[in-house]
Amino acid sequence: MGAPDKQQYFGISWRFFGLTPAITINSSNVNSPIILTLANNAYGQQFTPAETESYAKAGYEVELLRREVYQEIKNLINEPPPNILCDQQSTINILKPEIKNIANRYCTESRQIVQRHSLSVNRFNELKTYYDRQDTFYQQVQGVLLKLQH
Repeated sequence: MGAPDKQQYFGISWRFFGLTPAITINSSNVNSPIILTLANNAYGQQFTPAETESYAKAGYEVELLRREVYQEIKNLINEPPPNILCDQQSTINILKPEIKNIANRYCTESRQIVQRHSLSVNRFNELKTYYDRQDTFYQQVQGVLLKLQH
């Protein structure tokens, strides 16, 4: 695997295996993201080992879901999905009904994943800012992700 590419997702933005969870569907292939942006960037806060693990696990699950949804929409419309941002209802409102249903389901499920891992959407997004810096937090998240793959 090469270095991660910065991507965006439905309302939650961050990097993961070359993808960024924030739910925005903004690219022409399955290796590009749907963006789960859950907004609100904060700097100067600390993070715990439990939050690091929660962030990594939630992000990984959201990314798997994002890939499924991306492919589902692409197969339905025979082209790359349009941009979809969970925290910007206007990007969902303009979609065809069948795509809107898929996008709404993705946004709901993504939020549930984040919450199931004991994070609020705001905290997830705060942790994303640490992750994007590619410093200590980034390295710790990558370590958790490597363990998940084995």
